[in-house]
Amino acid sequence: MHHAADIFITTASGRRWYLLDPRPSDVHFRDIASHLAKICRFVGATGPFYSVAQHSLFVAAQLPPSQRAYGLLHDAHEAYLADISSPFKAALRALGGGEALAALVSRADAAIHEAAGLQWPPPADVAEAVHQADLRAFATEWRDVGPSPNEPAPVPCRPLGNRIRPQPWPKAEEAFVEELRIHLPATLRSVA
Repeated sequence: MHHAADIFITTASGRRWYLLDPRPSDVHFRDIASHLAKICRFVGATGPFYSVAQHSLFVAAQLPPSQRAYGLLHDAHEAYLADISSPFKAALRALGGGEALAALVSRADAAIHEAAGLQWPPPADVAEAVHQADLRAFATEWRDVGPSPNEPAPVPCRPLGNRIRPQPWPKAEEAFVEELRIHLPATLRSVA
């Protein structure tokens, strides 16, 4: 039997992230930016490399300024837990493992948002706005960088008009950090 203190990952900066007991003091926003910039969307099934960091920036850009921090951080837990596809999550639920994954995601999200000074869970209207922006991003990404661009995206919305230009991970990381500086200035201490 493992104790919570024994189950951790080591982040890009060498810090520990305790999967069962994540704490706001363990959140380092530069790690989040670095990890998300190096994780490919669609579990790697893209034409060009397209990162979760760039996806998060795309979601945030669709929101009013007061909600952009939530859009930016909507997938921040993936920095510690990886980008787990929706079909994989559905398979876990079918096999009885969905609650465990949901608990890990919830714990990570709570610690990250507390470190950012954001309410968790977000207000219902903010959560819905982020969800809709995420769906539009998915539809657009499916068309522009996804695994089956000739098939309609498996979401109930249409892609946005502008085409996505994938960024190399270093540019996506820096753009993510810059958005943190704009929308979460209190995080500057941990983005150095």
